[in-house]
Amino acid sequence: MKSRFTFIRSLLTFSLAITYLCNLFIRSAVLDYAVLAMLTAAILMSFAVVTGSSRLIGYGTFFISFALFFLSQAPLYQWEAALKENLDMVVMFILVPLIGIPIQYGGYFSALQNVFLRYIKTNSRFYLLVSSVSAFLGVLINLATIPLVYQISKASPISQNHKLLSAAMSRGFATVSIWAPTTAAIALIMRLTGSEWAAFFPFGFSCGLICWITGYAMTQIEERGKAPVKPEAGDEVSKEELRKVIELSVFGVALVVFITLISHFAGIPTILVVSIASLVYPVIWMAAIGKLPVLFAKFYSDYFSVSLPRLKNEIVLFMGAGFFVRSITYSRLGDYVPQGLSMLVGQNVFLLTLVVIFGNLLLSGAGVHPIIPVMIIGGTVHPEAYGMTPTYLALLLSVSWSTGITISPTSATVIATAGLTGESPLQVGYRWNSLYILVTASCITAFLTLAHGFGLI
Repeated sequence: MKSRFTFIRSLLTFSLAITYLCNLFIRSAVLDYAVLAMLTAAILMSFAVVTGSSRLIGYGTFFISFALFFLSQAPLYQWEAALKENLDMVVMFILVPLIGIPIQYGGYFSALQNVFLRYIKTNSRFYLLVSSVSAFLGVLINLATIPLVYQISKASPISQNHKLLSAAMSRGFATVSIWAPTTAAIALIMRLTGSEWAAFFPFGFSCGLICWITGYAMTQIEERGKAPVKPEAGDEVSKEELRKVIELSVFGVALVVFITLISHFAGIPTILVVSIASLVYPVIWMAAIGKLPVLFAKFYSDYFSVSLPRLKNEIVLFMGAGFFVRSITYSRLGDYVPQGLSMLVGQNVFLLTLVVIFGNLLLSGAGVHPIIPVMIIGGTVHPEAYGMTPTYLALLLSVSWSTGITISPTSATVIATAGLTGESPLQVGYRWNSLYILVTASCITAFLTLAHGFGLI
């Protein structure tokens, strides 16, 4: 019975994504109703299997949203609009795991492992490579990068240092959650603020670079004087293995460039470009390296049977987020948020920056998932009221999200890292990353303040 339920849920979820994309071109009223029906069923089925903090947050946001709509006597079309608020994001989540198939089965895994074993001789190099690989793969496969990088890094005995490994994986992934168009945070924030990703990208990438540099510098200081684990002598990296590492880098960079160019010049929303690319790009990739049959074989065994069943927390969280934002906007309850911020900061952009970034850090450290303050502020604050651009507000929210998921014991990043290393989420998030987050947030605040002062954003 359980396996049949899982199969039906996977089939329904994938059909939802394909039908939605097809209807963007067909624009059929019948398909539109079909999408609404499938979406409702997917949410209900996801509610039945969602676990952990996502269950609590999802149930809470939907319950509050329903209450607000009932009390406000919202018409039926408002309920339908709220239900579809983040539908394009959910479609992206459904399809992005397809990009993971070429990464896992394109012959790159063993090559990366041997690079770890051969060249990683010190703790600082270990952090440098793990965080870099986490950032690079995070662009392609989102949170799935955490278990993949963990398996690769096990080739080095330095991975026995759980603090170093956890910090490298969580901080590395956080650097791309600030700017990457394939991540959940950016998809949500672009929608909430109305910012264009092409204008957002240079500053978002700069903030990610600040995170990465800060993390490496702090690791150098923290690991100084500690006796490192002596690595084993690995085999020489062959020309074929080196070629595979370069090949992976080329395909990864090409994907980001492709998404950027299509989104900018064709005027198609970035979320939709990512969804379409997730369908098309793996076929091109695997065909180019002569492994197209592998893609079709792994579509069912890996994607349909493993990746899609795991896609429950994202559906509940982000559909709940969309419903919540729409409900507080319609009920006028959201008007109190900018009023409260105005009382605290007036029209001062610097004070607003401090309140948003460091206020979110306090909430995240206390166990509040970053999605809650991000969606409330993003859904209620109008940037022009504070003399700032949508891009600046988007940067505030993306930094808040990135730092929040690195420290919050309820974030999927911390929970996944803690589960793999056998440590508690409180240890991985709050105790090992709190100082790093404070330093990083301070550096980024200074950067954003200067950029805004010079009129760049």
